[in-house]
Amino acid sequence: MGKKKGGGVRIKQMGPKQTPPNLNPMEALQIPQEEMVQLPLSPDRSYQVFWPIQESFTMKTEGFQVIYPSYVDSNKSVKEGRRVSLKNSIPCPTVMDLSEALQSMQVRHVIQPYKGYSRDISCQWENPGRIMVDVTNHRKLELLVEMATRMDALPSRETRLVQEAMQKAEEEKAADERSAIAAAAAKSCAPKRITSSTANNKKKGKKGKK
Repeated sequence: MGKKKGGGVRIKQMGPKQTPPNLNPMEALQIPQEEMVQLPLSPDRSYQVFWPIQESFTMKTEGFQVIYPSYVDSNKSVKEGRRVSLKNSIPCPTVMDLSEALQSMQVRHVIQPYKGYSRDISCQWENPGRIMVDVTNHRKLELLVEMATRMDALPSRETRLVQEAMQKAEEEKAADERSAIAAAAAKSCAPKRITSSTANNKKKGKKGKK
């Protein structure tokens, strides 16, 4: 009979299996997906609308000139881009005001609502947009003056300005109310000051009790 070969010792693990250690030490610092701030998508700055719309695929824009709302904005200085005199300008024109004025004049143009004005960086978020205009048979300065005159009488513009004024008044009223509440809260929490007369009265009261 042959000899039995000696077998190795087997070790059997008892109890629950241990989870492997975390190999990514930065995982605990990661923000959960549901708690991450979701920023809005930035608009497509190449987006544009043609007028008249029937020429959206046929209009040739070579030779068109750019007009920004700042060109006729009375709130802007010449350094910020105003191109006409103050008497020929209007406050707070928008790119849609420009378009409506040009439509009333039957002037072909392209609306680029998300373009910013490099000369006035605030326009990129406060009042973006520009117009590319067919200036054939028009002098640009005279066209700007005529556009400002027509924009000033637009019903849609008048409605917008009234709504903006009402919204601004409501925001200012709410801000004043918050300031008043904060001031009242701070006053109620402030420690009372002890004047010399108050201290003397307290001393006299103590003497009278003796």
